Amino acid sequence: MSEMQKPDLSFPRSTGQLISVGIAIYMIIKPVFNFLVLGGDLMMPLLFGIASLIVLFIGIKHSNTVVAIILMLFACGYMRDNLRQIGFNQYLIYTIEGVIDMIAACVLAFNSEINKHCDFLF
Repeated sequence: MSEMQKPDLSFPRSTGQLISVGIAIYMIIKPVFNFLVLGGDLMMPLLFGIASLIVLFIGIKHSNTVVAIILMLFACGYMRDNLRQIGFNQYLIYTIEGVIDMIAACVLAFNSEINKHCDFLF
């Protein structure tokens, strides 16, 4: 019987870890900005960002794909209303954030370095 593999908590272990942690930090900063500037919701998006930071930092197997799917679902879900009401208002910022979220989701899902990093299984 082999011992359980322990996560290496050094930073940065790899380019994939650096990129994925950078995206997770963006996901933490975004709801704080929205709350302070636009009056948006803070608690759930912030908790999602913190949870994403933890699992992406460790590199839990398939965490990048799960985070990418959730991020893309929310970005696509709000994009239609944001585009309908776009102007020089809060919806312009929300639309820009949605596009950044979609790009971040694609990077998390398809970047080979991130896929190599997110291969730790408890």
